[in-house]
Parts: sequence; structure tokens; C-alpha cells
Amino acid sequence: MGLPAQSSAAIIQLIQSHVTQVENTVRWRWSPGDVAVWDNRATQHRVVHDFGDQPRRLHRVTIAGDIPVGVDGRTSTVLSGDAGSYSPLAA
Repeated sequence: MGLPAQSSAAIIQLIQSHVTQVENTVRWRWSPGDVAVWDNRATQHRVVHDFGDQPRRLHRVTIAGDIPVGVDGRTSTVLSGDAGSYSPLAA
């Protein structure tokens, strides 16, 4: 079931080349007190390490609601509890 690895990689590369085009991205210019929120079900996040020695704080939150469903009809895996138990956290 599914595509061969080479075909899958080619499709992922095609999608990645589209979503990373400048016209499909947002670059936030931070100011004190700013908060950014996005839905990982429909968005990619990529940090650009251009903030020098300025602190960067990230809080990952999952909102209760419908369980996302992939294009193949399978529902996502539901995780519960402290994200530190299944997501690596930077010190």
C-alpha cells in the first residue's frame, strides 16, 4: 500500500518547493509583547536563527477539538499529557 519511497520523496519535494516560496511564507518582525499562533494542521513552522543572543520562548499548545484527518482518511494519533514526554524540548 502506498507509493514507493522515491515517488513519495519526489511528491514531498514538490510540495516543499511550493510552500517555501517567498510569496507563500510569512516573516514576522517581532516587537515586545507579540504573540504568534498558528495551526500546525495547515501550516509549517521554521525558525530563522537570526535573533543573536536574544531570548526565544516557545510554548506548544494543542487545543481540544476535532481530531485531524489526513487526505488518506486516517485520523491522527491522539496524544495526551505533558508534551515533554513525546516531543523533545530544548533547554
